[in-house]
Amino acid sequence: MSGLEDLLRRHQVAWRAMTPWRTAAPRWATQAPSEPVGDSLSLRLYGSGLQAGQRPVLVVTPQVNHSCIADLAPDQSLVRTLLGAGLGRVAVTDWGPPPDRAYGIADSIDDLLACIDRLDGPVHLVGLCQGGWQVAIVAALYPRRVASLTVAAAPIDTHAGGTLLHLFSLGLPLGFFRGVVAAGGGRAPGWMLAQGFDQLKPFERLVYHPWSVFWRAEDPDYLRRFGTLRGWYRFNKDVAGQLYLEAIDQLFQRNLLFKGELQLAGRRVGLGDIQCPVSLVAGRRDHITPQEQVWALEQHLRPGQASRWLVDAGHVGVFAGRRALADTWPKIAAAWPSGPENASDGCPARARR
Repeated sequence: MSGLEDLLRRHQVAWRAMTPWRTAAPRWATQAPSEPVGDSLSLRLYGSGLQAGQRPVLVVTPQVNHSCIADLAPDQSLVRTLLGAGLGRVAVTDWGPPPDRAYGIADSIDDLLACIDRLDGPVHLVGLCQGGWQVAIVAALYPRRVASLTVAAAPIDTHAGGTLLHLFSLGLPLGFFRGVVAAGGGRAPGWMLAQGFDQLKPFERLVYHPWSVFWRAEDPDYLRRFGTLRGWYRFNKDVAGQLYLEAIDQLFQRNLLFKGELQLAGRRVGLGDIQCPVSLVAGRRDHITPQEQVWALEQHLRPGQASRWLVDAGHVGVFAGRRALADTWPKIAAAWPSGPENASDGCPARARR
């Protein structure tokens, strides 16, 4: 093959890999039964069942992009990692399109409580990205329903670390974000959110990735992994407008969760009320949620209650990277407590508000 032919072939490979409309839709790597929980949520159930002394695991995925990030590929699956670590029952939230009704932070917490009810908790609660601050809220308000808490790449103190995302959310008035929701017909459009994340690392998205694919066009394993992750990233899913605006206003602009001033249905969310062991997982190269935002939860906890796990990865690599899944997550799971389950707080999920 001549040099010109090789360049043309590499160009074709890079073009196919980078063209948005050629991107394959994301899908779950592992088959599992799915049970509806709410009008925008299903619960995927993995594993053969609990052994003596075990508790179920509930993995809460972010509502942006496809929930299959927890089970992206056979060699990039948090689900398979946890099952391989001996956990008998792993459940994962599968968020669908936002409901055609007002749906805010409190509603999403209600949905998660319904999932815990379905699993006969208490549960080992694992939150990825946005799911991290949601599970922290659950553990603070309903500590008896949570056996352990794992917060991965989740913004707890959104003002720490000085990220572009922080500057963007503070630098624009809330009216701008209301305009985004209005333009989306009551939803935050997924394609617009993806464009915003692209602007956080434009060189990587527009230059590095195309050149990386170009020069590794003869590496089928790399192309497969790149295509799988890109398919997930380019799957644009809308977010409920009320949830989006509440998160921008209360969490990212006013930082109420970290300050201890967040109110849900008349109840103050105090992170110091979390009673269970806590694992904090952060990425050394995470440009969206730097480690300072994750470690901040420690400031509200008892000495020794939390353990830190720093992964040499970017944001998604914290919970979907092959190295993190092989080296770090089995150790995290091994540290989760076992033993007799705690008593339930006795309230059905929808009545707690």
